[in-house]
Amino acid sequence: MTVQLTDEKGLLPDGAGALIENAARAALEAEGIFGAYACVTVVNGEEIRALNKSTRGVDAETDVLSFPQIRYPAQKTARDVPQMLKKAYDPDFGLAFLGDIVLNIARAEKQADELGHSAARETAYLTAHAMFHLLGYDHMTDEDKRLMRAMEKRAMKALGLFKNGDRLMTHEDYIRLAEQALDRSYSPYSHFRVGACLVSESGKCFQGANFENASFGATICAERCAVSCAVVQGERRFTKIYIACDSGYAWPCGICRQVLNEFKAGDMEIWAGSPVTEWKMLTLSQLLPEGFGPEDVSRTAEG
Repeated sequence: MTVQLTDEKGLLPDGAGALIENAARAALEAEGIFGAYACVTVVNGEEIRALNKSTRGVDAETDVLSFPQIRYPAQKTARDVPQMLKKAYDPDFGLAFLGDIVLNIARAEKQADELGHSAARETAYLTAHAMFHLLGYDHMTDEDKRLMRAMEKRAMKALGLFKNGDRLMTHEDYIRLAEQALDRSYSPYSHFRVGACLVSESGKCFQGANFENASFGATICAERCAVSCAVVQGERRFTKIYIACDSGYAWPCGICRQVLNEFKAGDMEIWAGSPVTEWKMLTLSQLLPEGFGPEDVSRTAEG
């Protein structure tokens, strides 16, 4: 757990809770901090305006507020003060408590429209931004701003939601991540390397690579490796996957098609290619026609 989330009015859209959790985790991992958490409360515009006025003397609606638990020494962040993190240990959660974040989700959605990117990206950015405040970062000076922006970019890149200038993740970025995963393949027996980049509904990317075993049946495909990494991070719905090999095409095997079918969001896009071949796309329904999934289990149980 990286956040204790409170949404009393039910303001969060589906999937936003997992996105907030992942964004907070990405910020912690960028700082190199593990075993810590924050409280995130979702409010409306009137509530955050009142809080902004009472705590900061600013009578205006804002997008996010952060209230650090730890008073960091000048020019220090959480990674520099392990003893202060130990003092912030919360025995009820078994983690260090970093502080509180108050998020105005309606403002985040409005800003996303104004900036021309997704609400998921804006929500993730605001969460990561607030987490870095809890970790000791600020943007009062140009140097402070430069350091904080660099950390934000690192977190957003880990989420697969980074921008280069004004650019969001592209088809080419996903291909690059899949091909990059090839170098992590462990395939001493077949010498057939496969890398994958799995994209969740919340926009986060997960890489996977095939790894073989002397007992051949224990071999794991790149697709299932990526799914396993994603599931343990709390993701459950995926929109597309990019599968790379050294040449030609490595379409998912039958078991991988079934696993992808378990977690698909809509008709999942399956992209396959290599550094030396053109990339092609088929939908999961084309690769697994009349597939058996969770909805069929529910229907069988009801019948």
